Amino acid sequence: MKRLALPAAAVAVLLAWGFGSSVAPSPPLRLNIMVSSAIVLCAAAALVWGMLPLAALGRRLPLVALAALPCAVLFVWLGWVPAANIAKVVLAAALGIWIAGELERLSWIVIVAAVSAAVDIVSVAAGPTKAILEKGPVVVGWFTLAVTWLGYSYSEAYTGLGTSDVLFFALYLGAARRFGLREGSSAVAMVASFLGTIALAMYWTALPALPLLSAAFLAVNADLIVSRLHGGGEATRPE
Repeated sequence: MKRLALPAAAVAVLLAWGFGSSVAPSPPLRLNIMVSSAIVLCAAAALVWGMLPLAALGRRLPLVALAALPCAVLFVWLGWVPAANIAKVVLAAALGIWIAGELERLSWIVIVAAVSAAVDIVSVAAGPTKAILEKGPVVVGWFTLAVTWLGYSYSEAYTGLGTSDVLFFALYLGAARRFGLREGSSAVAMVASFLGTIALAMYWTALPALPLLSAAFLAVNADLIVSRLHGGGEATRPE
């Protein structure tokens, strides 16, 4: 029951925010975006954290993602945005934690972080992500976690965070637990990186989230990663 408390609380916050934020007073726009994003992203991060024990399922963990996928599709189709957000987080987290469990060496996560950041930059600049964004909110809604703002309905305005970004958040957090890195610091730094990307996007345009996310994860664990890679102790820690 104690293990269920955190994810249950996270789900409650996401539902309450999703259904209730539109009737709350609206602060100045930029403050609104940052406050709304901080609340939703912290709740989503808590849900991912609460799912980390599911790593014990091993290669059965994709079944959780498989169960969440039709729920996400149905909720998006019905327009139940808060419920769709939760299903997407569960889907992405299950896949991310499963992938982390398949990594055999610490060096692999470093490679993943570097490659994913580079690919995300290209994708947003001239690749699939740019094409999706150009299709407009209808298409974007299928692929994003929708952060509704205070005083606005989903149809009026929201901030979108890619479901793939949540997957990598879960992957890095799962890798932190698997390899004995700093879980708490990683989670805080990665949420801060999402907020940093959103803040920059307010003054620019749609930006890739993975570069700052990957940099945040590597930065807070740099000393541990370097010492283990140089010391030859990069294999997974005993369970």
